[in-house]
Amino acid sequence: MDRSIAGLKVPGEKERIETRNDIVMKRLDTLLIPAMRKHGIDLWLVFSREWNADPVHFEIQGDPHAGVRNAYLFFDRGGDKPEKVVIASHSLKKDPVIGKSYDEMIQYGYTADGIRPYIKKVVEARDPMKIAVNCSPTITMADGLTWTLRKFLEDELGPKYAARMVTSELLLRDWRESHVPEEYPVYKDLCKWTVAWEEEAFSKSVIKVGKTTADDIHWWMREKALELGCTLEFLPSISIQREGISVPSSEVIKPGDVLSVDAGLHWINFSTDYKRKVYILKPGETRPPAGIRKAFEDSLKVADILTSKWKPGALGYKVFEEAMEELRKIGYIDAPPPATLTPTTKEGVPEVGIYCHSVGYNTHGIGARVAINTPFAWGDRVRWPLVVDDWYSVELHVVTPVPEWGGKTLRIPYEESVCLTDRGVEYIVPRQKEFLVV
Repeated sequence: MDRSIAGLKVPGEKERIETRNDIVMKRLDTLLIPAMRKHGIDLWLVFSREWNADPVHFEIQGDPHAGVRNAYLFFDRGGDKPEKVVIASHSLKKDPVIGKSYDEMIQYGYTADGIRPYIKKVVEARDPMKIAVNCSPTITMADGLTWTLRKFLEDELGPKYAARMVTSELLLRDWRESHVPEEYPVYKDLCKWTVAWEEEAFSKSVIKVGKTTADDIHWWMREKALELGCTLEFLPSISIQREGISVPSSEVIKPGDVLSVDAGLHWINFSTDYKRKVYILKPGETRPPAGIRKAFEDSLKVADILTSKWKPGALGYKVFEEAMEELRKIGYIDAPPPATLTPTTKEGVPEVGIYCHSVGYNTHGIGARVAINTPFAWGDRVRWPLVVDDWYSVELHVVTPVPEWGGKTLRIPYEESVCLTDRGVEYIVPRQKEFLVV
């Protein structure tokens, strides 16, 4: 299996697992207690089961198996690290995270009472005043506790402890928005692999003008991701624009087409989300026409205006509103929010759509979103602050009239990953500054 792309080598399975487990243990030991204390949490209780594991399962255990009913309990006992207790149906002594990092392992096996007496005994012995569980109305990664398991907990722990249960939403947000030093180089490598993967998909080695379709590129990307040892959190999306018209993905690619891809790779516990663009040269051309190049340059200018507003502590929707106010003054209109049934462009009118999000552990992360203030779609994330050292996807599109297309518009999608610092945003890998060409 070829685990390399553009000269970048992806580590094999053994190194991948060792790297992941090392990061999981360091995150539990160094980042969880500060997040718990910030929100006054005495116990974070994760309850999971086979074939329906909690979304954070891979961030607290090495083995993918979640058991008949497994409980993971993290207590603040006043030290620098949480006390970590697991109550499981099967032995986890050989689990590469639990065996090395957890303080107590309790195996209940296939007994008549199962986990019931053990979970109550562990909780009562420590008598936590505030118990965080993974229930959230809008944040999916903090909503892993099913209705059945929630009821089971309340019945077994009794009304005293059921009354002390609160959502883990903010605890999980702050824990996930924090990073140990070992994470950044790993995520940067994944970003490099993602960009190389997308750019190879948009190269002459894959695209044969007049023969290749967007569907062909899609399948090449899926096969290549498997070769690299990566998985996909979402499927690659390739679009073709031809003189202002969106072309079906089954049509062959022709000279003068503009293609864009939205895709990402998943490796260890990390996910990426990037876009790249390519122009298909017509006979005699060495670069895209001036109007098409201007459309790309406009997207860079809009991104710079937007990210100039990003400061640690700024609220997501406020950043969106400040940026749109400035962009309206220079002639742009607001695009409808994504996934609406409203047409996204007005012929011949410059338009901007902004829908940025945190990124890292998921394609669309748990942190702040820079977008229109629509909590129904994005939960409270649009009202949360941007956080220093967290990772974000600067995602937007710009619609520009193209003279060479008779004034019809070209939609340039833009998506790049950044790390927010005290000085502003820093791109994790260099952003695309001009069209790729084939």
